[in-house]
Amino acid sequence: MELIQGPHPLLSQAVKPFDLETMHPAPVVLDMLDILKQEQGLGLSANQVGFPFQIFIMRTNKNKTHGDITTVINPVIKGMSNEKEKGLEGCLSYPDLFLKVNRPVSVIVEFDTLTSDMKSVIHVEEKFDGLDARVFLHEYDHLHGIQYMNRVSKLTYDIAVRKRKKLRRQAVG
Repeated sequence: MELIQGPHPLLSQAVKPFDLETMHPAPVVLDMLDILKQEQGLGLSANQVGFPFQIFIMRTNKNKTHGDITTVINPVIKGMSNEKEKGLEGCLSYPDLFLKVNRPVSVIVEFDTLTSDMKSVIHVEEKFDGLDARVFLHEYDHLHGIQYMNRVSKLTYDIAVRKRKKLRRQAVG
């Protein structure tokens, strides 16, 4: 399993539900955890590592099991706050590209997740606030083929790309 760098077709495609009847998520999650830790990210969706199914992992302030990692399988958004906030987002598939994205400040969701021993799967309903909501929504978007640059204007995106190029040139020379 390797991190896919954008642009890549898999990052722009919605992925299929994770079939819990035929696959256990633990092996996938363990591989994804290695990549997330190596890249020091806040979240990682399965399609970012070439696995086209609805599963992602995210660091949360809520869950201290597995060193603050939450596994999210086949998520469904039940509600979002009307209040939104612009916040800086990056993406492991687009290194050094940071964009201010407007997102709801809280979200209520249902999903399957692994138990703390990673042997069983349970269904949960959660409310995420602040940064946790932002990370959840960013990773949720990945599962539906939506990338964070799709949530900003072309001008905002072009400015961020120019900044990234400038930073990379300065780092090299």
